[in-house]
Amino acid sequence: MARPSGRPMRDELLAEARTRIQQAGVSGFSYGDLASTLGIKAPSIHHHFPRKDDLVAEVAARYRAEFAEAVEAIASAEPAADAASSDRIRAYARLFATTAAADLQCLCGAISADWVAVGEQTRAEVTGFFAEQADWLRGQLAAGVAGGEFRSDVDPARQATLLLTALEGAIVLSRAGDRADLASRVADDHLSLLTPTIGG
Repeated sequence: MARPSGRPMRDELLAEARTRIQQAGVSGFSYGDLASTLGIKAPSIHHHFPRKDDLVAEVAARYRAEFAEAVEAIASAEPAADAASSDRIRAYARLFATTAAADLQCLCGAISADWVAVGEQTRAEVTGFFAEQADWLRGQLAAGVAGGEFRSDVDPARQATLLLTALEGAIVLSRAGDRADLASRVADDHLSLLTPTIGG
């Protein structure tokens, strides 16, 4: 019987799988690939994650929680606590730009592109992630409308969906066009369309 190595193998597997998903998608790696990179035998991975979808689901759950923390930091940071909604949304867009600068995809976006390759547990995490992001953006947009920062005819829920879609698209296109700042530009352009015109 093999002795425990003392390595945090579960965490190493999750970290390596996350990187590979953000680089090449769920279908872009196997347990054999992980084993080769980490210097272990592929069957030992099944001890921690019997199925690949068990691994992907936990990666998605961790990513969802970490992203939620990053978004909460935007809402609570000083001086962002008193910042305009547009400033918070621009800070939010920079989360996507930072990921693009590392030549990575949004993990949940990458999983969505491999939707047929994942199971219900993973799908639930990804669906929850996007629902949380859309809801946060909706809240920021609604606050901006209430405060007069955005036009009174802006539909916060609809615009939140459009903006999240645009940011996810920007992070994909940034890889093809080598434009890591595309997400930030998309947010700026989107917000400009929601701002009241002078004298309007």
